[in-house]
Amino acid sequence: MARGPRETPSAARADKPYYNRPVSVTPANRLADIADGIRDGLLLIPLSLPLAIAYTIAAKLAGLADWQIVLWSTVIYAGSSQLACLSALMTGSGLVELLIITFMTNARHGLVSISIAPYVGGVTRRAMPLLAFTLSTTSLGQVPGRAAMGESVHVYALATQICQYAQWVVFSLVGMWLGPKVPASWIPVLAFAVPLSFLGLVAPLIKDSRRAGLLAAVVGAALGLGLTAFWPPQLCAIVGALGGAVAGLLVPAEASDGKR
Repeated sequence: MARGPRETPSAARADKPYYNRPVSVTPANRLADIADGIRDGLLLIPLSLPLAIAYTIAAKLAGLADWQIVLWSTVIYAGSSQLACLSALMTGSGLVELLIITFMTNARHGLVSISIAPYVGGVTRRAMPLLAFTLSTTSLGQVPGRAAMGESVHVYALATQICQYAQWVVFSLVGMWLGPKVPASWIPVLAFAVPLSFLGLVAPLIKDSRRAGLLAAVVGAALGLGLTAFWPPQLCAIVGALGGAVAGLLVPAEASDGKR
């Protein structure tokens, strides 16, 4: 699809962060952003489908009705949080425990929001609630990567996040039919597809800032895995993410951006 002229990072002022560089947006560019957003959203099917199948299987085991399974996905839209709640529900946890687990597993969205806030500062008030509701962990890799290419991110972010939200709801429906047909031996493989997809999103960010990215990845993985011997996995993931982010920030900018 044809695009209007845009200012690329190489043409922008060197002293201006790429998320603040001006980008010329035309109607043709908006259509192209929508198309690119839908395309990139569909590329995440290998992440959404296995997670949705695992969710529907767990929901069935927990005794949820079909309409409740779909309603959870439509209103909550938080895959790992839904799975964590179902696990707690099957062990007899009460409302207070479910609320605490939901808060802890969704705390990562606060980090994602902080990370992408510089890129979406010009979003209108009408669009902001929709952008916030459809926010997902994958936005952490997609939005900065889009901005680094010198492209506008507002329409793109809405398009790709809405596409992923629609996927999650649709795949929750599909999972109710497909889940019982999945052999039990495939369940571990489906579970591995989720972290593998997130690794694919993180890889380009590490490539752009190698030292900071690798240090953040190593520290985050060490904390997240090492602390599982003492704490619940959900809490370990949050601590690992925070530790990795702090470690990456400690690397001087000239050291992390010296090779690209």
